[in-house]
This record gives sequence, C-alpha cells and structure tokens, in this order.
Amino acid sequence: MNKQSIREIFDNISLSVISFLESHIGISDVEFNSERQGVAEVTIAKWEEENAPYKLPDDYKAFLQISDGLSLNWKIKKNDQIYPFGCMHLNRLRDIKLIKEDEFVFSSVGAEYEDSSEEDEQELEDIDEEKEEEKEEIAEVPSSTKTVIAAFDMDSRVKDGRLALLYRNNFDKPQVWFQDLS
Repeated sequence: MNKQSIREIFDNISLSVISFLESHIGISDVEFNSERQGVAEVTIAKWEEENAPYKLPDDYKAFLQISDGLSLNWKIKKNDQIYPFGCMHLNRLRDIKLIKEDEFVFSSVGAEYEDSSEEDEQELEDIDEEKEEEKEEIAEVPSSTKTVIAAFDMDSRVKDGRLALLYRNNFDKPQVWFQDLS
C-alpha cells in the first residue's frame, strides 16, 4: 500500500481531518506521516501473546494492518510567523507498552479541582486520606473480586499527559483514556 492511499484511508476514517486542516485559513505546513507500512496479523498476535491476557480491539488491529502508527502535525501562521500548533500521534505497535500501575493514576470520574484555597487544600488532603483508606480496604479484598486495571501507552510523544488503552475488569474491550499530567 502506498503512502497516498494510507493518507486517503486515514482522511476517510478521521472525518476528513487532514483535508479540513489543509483548507483552513491560518493553518499551514500540514504534515501527515503514516511513517510505516502496516503490520502483519502474526505481529499483532505476537504482541498479544507477549502482553497476555490483554487483547487489542478489532478496529485498532485493522488500523495497525494499514499503518503501524501515525503522525499528523500542523502549524499556524500569525503575524507572518509560523508556530507549531497541533499533533496527532499513535505509537508503533512495538512501542505500545504497559504503563506501570503507579504511573497511571485512576481517579474518580467527575472530581473537580478549582483554584486552591485553604479550604480546597483541606478537601484534597481529605480525598488523599480517603484514597489511602480505599487502597487498604482493596488490599483486604480477595483477589478474585478486585478491580483489574491495566493501561498501555498509545502515544509516547504527548506532552503533559498520557494517552492509553485502559482495561478495567476485562482483557479484550479497552477504552481509550487521556490522563492529564499538566
């Protein structure tokens, strides 16, 4: 498969994001690098064997067979200056690695943190104490009833965050999560 056809496929499955960027006023230097040819099914099977019991989703496997990762970058033009502005990147299959449990913090969904005040800091301390108590309670729960969470890094270039395939109590239906580290 040639680079142009990979670009066309990506543009089709991404709701024409490349075409949109290229035609947008103020956007310049749109660079799409599929970078790599797709991987064979046997390579995907090897990854799954090495990372057992976790399985990649079927749609992601299909994407990997078209392109082993991707990179899309664009810049903006302002006052005759060009600045890097956006990036979409997915790792090569071989670079999709398990994130150590202590590096991927799974927090409560919907927890809101505003500008810190003494009251907010006390609330955060209380939350930290509750989390420690929860960890202790979880440690006492038999392993057969514990929540199993595993995360695999999908984009090692992302700044101030982490893009991951997150498995929660399953091994074959992950969710894509972004962890904000800013």
